[in-house]
Amino acid sequence: MLSRREALSAAAGAASNGLIKRAPAKDGPEEALMAFLRAFEDCDLPRMEAAFARDATCFDRAPREPGDLARYRRKMGMPDGMRQLAMNLPKSAAGPPYQRLDPRNLACDVYGEIALCTFELDGPDSLGRRTIILRRESGAWKIAHVHASNVYAGA
Repeated sequence: MLSRREALSAAAGAASNGLIKRAPAKDGPEEALMAFLRAFEDCDLPRMEAAFARDATCFDRAPREPGDLARYRRKMGMPDGMRQLAMNLPKSAAGPPYQRLDPRNLACDVYGEIALCTFELDGPDSLGRRTIILRRESGAWKIAHVHASNVYAGA
């Protein structure tokens, strides 16, 4: 039988290794990220834009055939691909929500006023990998940077 100390130590180790799912802290970066993803599912551009810091930057994801590489250099604001999806999905899909985003392996690590969040999005023939940096500004978590990349099956 485990002693109380051994049980507590094992539970603490499991929690720190991500083996125990913790609910996001109220008003924390994970909650802010999930609110942004719900706005993206609804293609709600005003709510999406409000989630970004004024000086936010991004690296957009590339499709299987990226074309002009200049489109994928660092840019200011929300990724163009994200904006285009939010503008076009309501024209061809019923909703809201117009899409479902189910972040897998979500991890948010907080370093003072900065949070580093990573997750994956499963697609029919791709794995979307996302890194989102959030910064606390006036008590609210805002997206400071988005790095999006996709890996394609058979590529």
